Amino acid sequence: MNVRDYAALAQLAYDAPPDIGIADSASRAIVRDTAGGLVVAFRGSDDVDSWIHNLDAIPIPVAGMGVVHAGFYCAWSDFASQVIATIGEKPVTLVGHSLGGSLSLLAAAALTLAGSPPLAVYAFEPARVSFDLTLRNLLAKVPLHLWRNGSDPVPNLPLGGMHPRLLTHIGKPAGVLPIVADHPLPAVTANLPQA
Repeated sequence: MNVRDYAALAQLAYDAPPDIGIADSASRAIVRDTAGGLVVAFRGSDDVDSWIHNLDAIPIPVAGMGVVHAGFYCAWSDFASQVIATIGEKPVTLVGHSLGGSLSLLAAAALTLAGSPPLAVYAFEPARVSFDLTLRNLLAKVPLHLWRNGSDPVPNLPLGGMHPRLLTHIGKPAGVLPIVADHPLPAVTANLPQA
C-alpha cells in the first residue's frame, strides 16, 4: 500500500455507507481489510453535523491527550468505543481527509494511550487537533503522514492550534491567497507522490 492507496480509502469513506458510527453525522468511518492490513478510514465534513463539530473549536482538556479541539473530540467520543472494538487486537492504519484526518489523529492518541498504537496515520488536509504539546509527545513514535495541498487554509485552523507533526506540503497553490479549491481530496490526490 502507498499513500495514494490510503487517499483512495479516504475517498471511499465519503462514497460508501459507514461501517461504524452514525450516517449523516461527524462520527462515521469505513473499515477495510487491505494488502497492508486493517484500515479504518474516517469521513470528512459533508453534512451539517460535521460542520457544527468543526466550528466548535473551543480548547478542552482531555486526560492523556492534553488540550484538544472540543468539536473533534466530541465527534470522536461519540463512536470511539465502536472503533476500538472493531479494531480489537489487530494492527491498524488510520486514514482520513479534513475532519476525518483530525479524527484519525484522535483515534491514534486513544489507541496509543491504551497501549496499542496504530501502525501509521495518513491524514490529508487535517485541521489542527491540539492546543499544547501533549499530543505531539504522545504520538512521537507513531508514523504520522500529514499532508497539505497548495494553499488550503483548513490545515491552518483553528488559530492557536497545532499539529502533532509537521505537514508535508504538496502541489502548487491554486491562488495567491489561501483558497479552498486546494482542499477537495481529488485535488490532494492528484499531487501526491506516485509511489
